[in-house]
Amino acid sequence: MALCQGEDHSDDEDEVDWMRELDEYGVLDEASEVDGFGVCLWNYDSFEDGKGTFQTKPENGATTCYEALKRSVDKLGDEECVGHRELIKVHQVEEGGNKFEKLQYTNDYHWMTYNEYWDRIEKLGAGMAALGLKPGDKLVIYAETQMDWMICAYAAWRNSAQVATIYATLGEEGAEYGINQTKASMVVADRKLIGVLANILPKCRSVKSVIFMGDDAPTDAIAAKFKSQNVQLHGIDSVSALGKQKPCEATPPKSSDVAVIMYTSGTTGNPKGVMLSHGNVVASAAAILWQGRGIWTSEDVYLAYLPLAHIMGLVIEVAMLAFGMKMGYGTPHTLTDTGIKLKRPESSGDAICLQPTVMMFAPAVLDKVYQGVKAKFEEKNCVIKSILHAGIENGKSRFADNTIGANGFYNIFFKKGVQVLLGGKMKMAITGSAPLSPDIQKYVQTIMNCPVRQGYGLTETCAASTVQFWGDSTTSCVGPPTVCACIRLADWPEGNYMNSDKDMKGVKMRRGEVLIGGPAVSLGYYVDPSNPDQEMVQKNNEDWVTIKGVRFFRSGDIGQILPNGTLQIIDRKKDLWKGPNGEYVALTKVESALKCSEFTEIPLCYAKTGGEYPIALLCPLKKKILALGEELGAGNDFAALCLNKDVIKAVSKSCLAACKAQNLKAFEIPQKIALISDTWTPENDMMTAAMKLKRVGIAAKHKAAIDALYK
Repeated sequence: MALCQGEDHSDDEDEVDWMRELDEYGVLDEASEVDGFGVCLWNYDSFEDGKGTFQTKPENGATTCYEALKRSVDKLGDEECVGHRELIKVHQVEEGGNKFEKLQYTNDYHWMTYNEYWDRIEKLGAGMAALGLKPGDKLVIYAETQMDWMICAYAAWRNSAQVATIYATLGEEGAEYGINQTKASMVVADRKLIGVLANILPKCRSVKSVIFMGDDAPTDAIAAKFKSQNVQLHGIDSVSALGKQKPCEATPPKSSDVAVIMYTSGTTGNPKGVMLSHGNVVASAAAILWQGRGIWTSEDVYLAYLPLAHIMGLVIEVAMLAFGMKMGYGTPHTLTDTGIKLKRPESSGDAICLQPTVMMFAPAVLDKVYQGVKAKFEEKNCVIKSILHAGIENGKSRFADNTIGANGFYNIFFKKGVQVLLGGKMKMAITGSAPLSPDIQKYVQTIMNCPVRQGYGLTETCAASTVQFWGDSTTSCVGPPTVCACIRLADWPEGNYMNSDKDMKGVKMRRGEVLIGGPAVSLGYYVDPSNPDQEMVQKNNEDWVTIKGVRFFRSGDIGQILPNGTLQIIDRKKDLWKGPNGEYVALTKVESALKCSEFTEIPLCYAKTGGEYPIALLCPLKKKILALGEELGAGNDFAALCLNKDVIKAVSKSCLAACKAQNLKAFEIPQKIALISDTWTPENDMMTAAMKLKRVGIAAKHKAAIDALYK
């Protein structure tokens, strides 16, 4: 399957195959129609001899995460496996009266071979066993993404232990909840999070050992806190040394064993621990690898920076290690030369140093790319600016013809000015976790000159439930089911979404709540047997349903099946607001439109129960607001400008134009807007670690602003 990257291959026989394949790809199993649950959308390639079975294993035949890596080690041995950049120095710099931490790294990657990677896992696993980690025990990993994160996970799986993941941004309360619910005896943590653990140890009586990552030992004061609670504190290298002294046989897991209890950060309430078996994870990994068949090679390089406590980050790393692709580690704050934590000019961005060919993105990251590049274009002289704008329009027109990027002339400008920021060798980009704006998808695909495709899944379905074909440039579409999934739509009468809409004039498509089935669907939410959470017990009973022998998860998302058998997410049950005249407004749809305003960094559409209209809270782009303030003669105090009536009026006008350009109906467009100077982040608990808005928390924090907009 060709990618037609930067060239017109519309007449190539291989290239048109994807269109023919797509028309046949989603098979509606009419014989399986169930009243209220519609028909089953299958991936035809998941059939074996027409029997409709799923693919559950990668090509190497492994049935567990541990076995999938072992088979790659046996095959690849001394080939390069994973790489990282060495930290040279942490600089303390002062800007605007505030002190910031800047990181200086080497500008090259240091690589471990598959044999070296496996040796570290074996020694660390033996060391963990010597410290008392047994089959079935829970090992909590509370750390940001880094090379030793996955090494610790594989070391636990070597001993048939279960890995419980906790987002590094959850803080004391989230860490305490996950540790106590799982009764974990061992915790692995970032060196910088050791202090958080020290504070909650008196409330976490199950913990016996803590392993810290990194070279710097904790301070004497923190070490004393661990000692006072009779908790052993070890550096990761000392545990590996212990494993070398006390080697032991591995006790590998079975496919049905729990591999991960993944705590979703959640937008409300306590985190939910999703139980994923080894079979779930390798089935999802198999689906990812199938998606890259004929495209990915052993020469490709993946840049790993997504949170490993997020399901897509974990599954794709398991998949890449099973495939044999090289992985280099980076961080969201050092990804490019403009990374906020990067010490410049001494250090370049991770992507420039690694030159990856494959990357995964949250739409929030691409939103920033979109805004950043647009702002950069505006700084050019009139001639260059007009060429760049013409290049964008050229790329959008080619997008409609399923051709990647702008033509050769325009792409010269994008290659030097933009593509180099990600190393200049990108072959493909996949997005997930939230909807991607059509305009942003077209824009980024044009400037990056590589396919930008959407995938869809949840922690409860182990991520890779649907993915677009590389040759499918459809926007607002998440593709057909992968080879480990099938889809049904459940009627939702309250929202007026029904399977019978296939006969409705102007719709002619089945619509309803998306139900996902197949071997990657999780075992359910973890419930502590000694202290059961009744809410989780109820959710385990209600959120999964078995239909004709297949277990499905109720996603809460509203979808429709397009004529070619692909899925489109159109609403979400929890994010719908019913207006005074009975009309429904999809808040995320409005937010997608608001992102196209030149002033928007992060939007939230809000609608009060019983209210007459929706409103919007916007975290604006600081640089744009300061420029507007100067233009209006309103000063350069960012917080004050966010309250300035003339500034708000100008931003509102831009947002209105963006909403109209996206064809929103009048009742969907926010009638009033407030600008928020304190940008929402996972660190201030206004977003999840997966960059999703915490709507309830945001609304509570900005209640006064919301009340004022509704006066």
